[in-house]
Amino acid sequence: MSGTHIFQSSIDSKLITVSVMNRKSNLEHAHRDIELIYMIKGQLQVKITNNTYHLNKSDFILINSNEFHSFQSEKDNLFIVFHINYLELSSLIGQKNLLFTCNSNEQSHSSDQELRNVIEELLSVYMQQRNDSEVEALEKTFKLISLLKLHYLKSTNQLELQNHSTNKGQNERLSEIMEYIQSNYREALTLEEVAGLHFISVPYLSKFFKKQTGKTFSQYINEIRLAHAVNELVNTGKPITRIALDNGFPNLAAFNRVFNESYQLKPVEYRKQMSDTTEKEERITEEISNPDSDEAFTELQQYLKSSVEQKVQTLPATTEIIETETIKIGKLDAFTKYWNKLLNIGYAKDILNSDMQEQITLLQDEIGFTYARFWGLFGDDMLVEDRSGGKITYNFSNTNKLLDFLIKNKLKPFIEIGPKPKIIQKAIGETIAVQTISERSQEEWKHLFRAFLLQCIQRYGIDEVETWYFELWKPHTDVFNAGLQDEKDFLDQVKNNNQDVGLSQFKEYFKIFSEFKKHTKELIPSAKVGGCGLSMDLEGDKLDLLLEQWKQEEYQPDFLSIYLYPIEIHREKYRVPIKNLHSNNPDYVINKLNEVRKALKKAGFDSLELNVTEWNISISNRNFLNDSSFKASYMIKNIIENLNQNHVNMMGYWLFSDIFSDFWDSKTLLHGGAGLVTKTGIKKPSYHAYMLLKQLGEILVAKGDHYIVTKRSGHRYQVICFNYKHFNYSYYLHPEGSMGIHEQYEIFENNEKLNLSLEIQGLANGKYRIKELKLNRDHGSVLDEWLKFGAVDDMKLDEVDYLKQICVPDMKVEHHVVENESMVLKGELQPHEVRLFEFNLLISDL
Repeated sequence: MSGTHIFQSSIDSKLITVSVMNRKSNLEHAHRDIELIYMIKGQLQVKITNNTYHLNKSDFILINSNEFHSFQSEKDNLFIVFHINYLELSSLIGQKNLLFTCNSNEQSHSSDQELRNVIEELLSVYMQQRNDSEVEALEKTFKLISLLKLHYLKSTNQLELQNHSTNKGQNERLSEIMEYIQSNYREALTLEEVAGLHFISVPYLSKFFKKQTGKTFSQYINEIRLAHAVNELVNTGKPITRIALDNGFPNLAAFNRVFNESYQLKPVEYRKQMSDTTEKEERITEEISNPDSDEAFTELQQYLKSSVEQKVQTLPATTEIIETETIKIGKLDAFTKYWNKLLNIGYAKDILNSDMQEQITLLQDEIGFTYARFWGLFGDDMLVEDRSGGKITYNFSNTNKLLDFLIKNKLKPFIEIGPKPKIIQKAIGETIAVQTISERSQEEWKHLFRAFLLQCIQRYGIDEVETWYFELWKPHTDVFNAGLQDEKDFLDQVKNNNQDVGLSQFKEYFKIFSEFKKHTKELIPSAKVGGCGLSMDLEGDKLDLLLEQWKQEEYQPDFLSIYLYPIEIHREKYRVPIKNLHSNNPDYVINKLNEVRKALKKAGFDSLELNVTEWNISISNRNFLNDSSFKASYMIKNIIENLNQNHVNMMGYWLFSDIFSDFWDSKTLLHGGAGLVTKTGIKKPSYHAYMLLKQLGEILVAKGDHYIVTKRSGHRYQVICFNYKHFNYSYYLHPEGSMGIHEQYEIFENNEKLNLSLEIQGLANGKYRIKELKLNRDHGSVLDEWLKFGAVDDMKLDEVDYLKQICVPDMKVEHHVVENESMVLKGELQPHEVRLFEFNLLISDL
């Protein structure tokens, strides 16, 4: 007797269905769903198209959409069948054509064991059958899908390359015809209709089809209809006549004839063999309420229990055994520190605030940036225009105060020009405050800007002004700063903004940019003029088209500026509810930069300067992750990972101070602002990340997944290690910023410590002084210290001063003698911890 137990979560029933089967066989069939089979025990023979696979314990195989397949159980076995909704999955992944290569029989993949673990985690959640397990089930489902996408899905580019192989024309035509049949097999298709739609004659199509497939047109379409009908015959309780008509057969007699020719029995007899579907569903409903009565269900429970026990037994008895990674000091490469060239200091009027200036001075004294980027220089509140008397005159008193302050603090202006508003974002689509700038005609902008440049040259000298950067804002690319009121409007705008890709989108910008650059170069020939602040539009054709058209313009940019926030939008359909738009890709930043650099090369901008003028984990100014130690490890990871990659000239952190986002709802000490320092001047982990990076030398010795080793002149070395943790899948089920202040460390993939051991070989023998700084939840995290303080919202001045003093990394110094030209650095890093080792030779043995 065969058994089948089907169960699904109410949340993700549209996305995935899980069936537990023992001693089950099935005729060849097909369906739109993607099917994943996982063996628990015994053997199963699976046939897909013309290939047969023998699955044993822990084997898995994925059957793509509409592939003919069957399976045969010869002996006692137990296996799981996952059906994943093709349309939902396509929408979730953001790719139209899905083709997976996932077969543990055929090839070994480094992620195979991880996939097995996730499958068993998902099964364990399903087995619980609790009302409160739905979110956990969805989390595991998304984890499974993410693994399939990252490691087993063929990309669009791979599919295109495959389609452009040999016999390109014939393959494309055959693919189009077969795809049309697959999509329309339920209709009364004829050879004449298909030939007419593809502009070929009926005789030609008949011969062509038989030659390419080995089957006649009618044989092929009947196979497809039969495969889908068999699926419904087994898995639904629909009447057989309805199944026949729904799958393209003209009547029941035709269905019976084709079925009997293929399987030597009638559909009604086959259904009876497989047991009547209606009875089966009633039995399953009863068994869910009493799981112990179902043999397959009980077997699976026992398997999962033993599997967990086995994993516990195989865990290492101690974590003290650490594999040491060896770093040999050999050929050394110099590198440029690109991360501390640029800092975003915000909206021009805010920078005249004495508190802001005090914090900028502190930052510049301790860290030291080269450029300060700001916008709103010609905002209404800067009072640069006097329109009384019918004639426009200019007053640059406030602009000069701002520029005087920056130059005094050895900061060169990086000015973003244009009517960009000041917006405080709670999250995507949720705006707290908007401060707009009045629009001007192009002529008014030209006169204002020329007057501004002339007075700057007169005030600061052309040698100084020629070192400045001027960036022209391109409004319609900045879709997440559009002042939208809710997520639906935001998604709709992004979708519409990316549907119509054409020259008309860029013409107006190119026209304004040309005027802007022409007048700038006339007055200040060596100044850098660029744009355009690309953000959500970094996808494929749109970026290629923009750069291709810009290359043809008379006035081309001196640099391309882009924004990097790890936000991903599903541009096709929004079938699956999106709660959190953060990318689940931990390598989002480097991947995006790779895409941009490739697009620049393709457009002929190989050597164009690339500046990331804004980057952060989020655009939100109300996300406590900004205050946590996670933020430091996120910054360190991405900065080190991108070192010497993609020729990035500068990377400007967004934003320098929480004062920027101080508003009516920010009365507490912390409010999730994106600043490096709080509004009261307490240094955050992100601030300390820059302080640790400042200690790195100018010569790269080595870097790895969790560390970087650098050197200064003489025998002075620096090592930064970090234990970065990415978000877990439950994080994406909640709106951004909705996690409470006490829940900020419950949203990561794991809380495992990192045991790091680095042996550095090739050192000079002698006595070294080693300084070690730890930045983690216990040392240097304002969020954790505030939580210990009770997270009170009525902080007194002395209490703020106390937090300023204790929110610093832990520091210790020791001495070590190197005798064999080798030193081993060891450390157990907490989750999100960043650690710096500095060791200098004091006394040489020579």
